[in-house]
Amino acid sequence: MTDSLSHSRKSLDPSPDAMRALGYELVDQVVNELMTQRDQSVARRGTRDDFCSIVDEPLPESGQGAADSLEFFFRRIVPDMTSVNHPRFHAYIPGPSSYAGALGAMLAAGTNPFVGTWLGGATVSALELTVIRWIAEMLDYDPSAAGVFTSGGSMANLTALAAARSRLSYSVDCPKIYVSAEGHASVTRAAAVLGFSDDAIRVVAVDESFRMNVDVLAAQIRDDIKAGYTPLCVVANAGTTNLGVIDPLPKLVMLCRQHNIWLHIDGAYGGFAALTSSGKSLLAGMQDADSLTLDPHKWLYCPIGIGCVLVRDHRALKTAFSTCGDYLKDVPTEEVNFFEYGPELSRPARVLPVWMVIRSAGREQLAHQISEDIRLARLAADLLAADERLEVIPPILSIVGFRHRRRPDESEEDRAARDTQLMEQTLASGELMLSTTLINGQNTLRFVVMNHRTTEADIYHSVSRIRLYAV
Repeated sequence: MTDSLSHSRKSLDPSPDAMRALGYELVDQVVNELMTQRDQSVARRGTRDDFCSIVDEPLPESGQGAADSLEFFFRRIVPDMTSVNHPRFHAYIPGPSSYAGALGAMLAAGTNPFVGTWLGGATVSALELTVIRWIAEMLDYDPSAAGVFTSGGSMANLTALAAARSRLSYSVDCPKIYVSAEGHASVTRAAAVLGFSDDAIRVVAVDESFRMNVDVLAAQIRDDIKAGYTPLCVVANAGTTNLGVIDPLPKLVMLCRQHNIWLHIDGAYGGFAALTSSGKSLLAGMQDADSLTLDPHKWLYCPIGIGCVLVRDHRALKTAFSTCGDYLKDVPTEEVNFFEYGPELSRPARVLPVWMVIRSAGREQLAHQISEDIRLARLAADLLAADERLEVIPPILSIVGFRHRRRPDESEEDRAARDTQLMEQTLASGELMLSTTLINGQNTLRFVVMNHRTTEADIYHSVSRIRLYAV
């Protein structure tokens, strides 16, 4: 008995008092980080050697303890980390989490539910069904639609394309997927992962407003049908990554129904804008899609790593992803098993941050925050447009495009260099972060507003820095 006790196993968990102390320290550090962000640098440039010299260590043979590891993280990693939570992070469409979202992520990590099968996690699976229904209701989508939380919009797009493909018979010759020239790169990547050939992708030209040209699309569909091909899916945008452009969704709905084509709408960026009155008008038709990609880690203010796909016909998901194995024979087939709704069997409880945000804030407060982001983006556009050195592309949602005006006898290359210089100078200042892209082949700066912490004062501050460095 003595020998067995002397060899008893000790858990990795410290004592209850130590666990509480570590938890309190973590919360204190996170709150301090959130409260002091405006005083911190948004981001900085650096090489692999630069950043590895800060964080790299030899492999630990003996542990140094969780308290020391927390201190290491907040002292050596956080200060040079690009902060997408920062109220003046304008570079890309961010994942501006909220404290409620962070609490949900803590719940998920602390209780560690498995949400791949009903048997493995019935209560959390039931909660995911509830929150999927909430999201469908918020967007006027069919509340009986199937849905699943994914790791992001890229995986949601892949899941939707797999569902669309499930309607094909094996005899179909070269199915076609129609994607806007302004579509997200994840769509073509998803098609490649699913085994579609390069010839399956039809890139559809956009009009002068960068919206998918429905007349061009209709002609491509007619030509493909005449050639004996099968139009499988049209992928439309509910907020492009470049400028937040929304494709003519009602017309696309009509065209796809006319030809029995699956309509997938990528609303990873803009979909949740439909919670607002102005966004609902702009996104009319989105509710009629066969499938819809959304990113709760964008305009639901959840932590990064949470996407979502809704699919009107749950049978398409099950046809695409159902599998079997001797180790799954105890799983109740009459219940919802989320491994049959996507490519993952081992799934974390991504639902918990989403549930926490929606339940704690409510639809009205979320709609208000999205409306504020849209309003502040328009304020930024107006302030930038007041500078005669700059030309501005007004925001549709919350992305402002702007660039230096071309000087007499100046080459486009030299003009674009001034844009890049402005971006680098604002980044080096640490006070804000912008990004550049190409619009009609012209270098263009992007100023994104998507953060419940961003205020009018932040917008005025950011624009003042831009005007300072503009040349």
